[in-house]
Amino acid sequence: MLSSKDYRHLYQITAKFTPLAGDCGLLCGKTCCRPGKNNELGMYLFPGEEVMFTRQEDWLLWEEQDPAEQFFPASWPNPVFFIRCTGQCPREARPLACRFFPVTPHLQLNGELLMIYETLDLPYRCPLITQSIPLHQGFISTVEEAWKIMLKDHRIYELVVEDSRYREENNLPVQVVLG
Repeated sequence: MLSSKDYRHLYQITAKFTPLAGDCGLLCGKTCCRPGKNNELGMYLFPGEEVMFTRQEDWLLWEEQDPAEQFFPASWPNPVFFIRCTGQCPREARPLACRFFPVTPHLQLNGELLMIYETLDLPYRCPLITQSIPLHQGFISTVEEAWKIMLKDHRIYELVVEDSRYREENNLPVQVVLG
């Protein structure tokens, strides 16, 4: 399992790079950084990542959810934390899910790790995905390095395996990110 020291390290290594040299939020009006029309947009924290927050942040709304109801692997702790940004976060405090977007890991059957564009059914269109905009190479490398660390946690590994098999079984695109 990842420790608080591991999470601090992950936050440190992912602090420098972003998908583009400039602010990618200018392409879409920062859609993924807002709570949405019905306050439905947000992200899940990885098991143990909550140690990076006090739960008193005025820029986050917290919700505890049952991992089984959200289709997380059985190994995930209860509750899982779903958080929503209220509009403007301190960039250095962004959760890992924000730092990685729009890249997600895909594990092939032979164990090879690929960094691909996110395949979740999103309630908005991200130009980085829809237009296959080349991403900053430093960002791609950093995200891959972070996922290699994260996959050492069996709970996160199980999630990535499940998501990878789901993509394959449902013929979802496995588009490797371009730098």
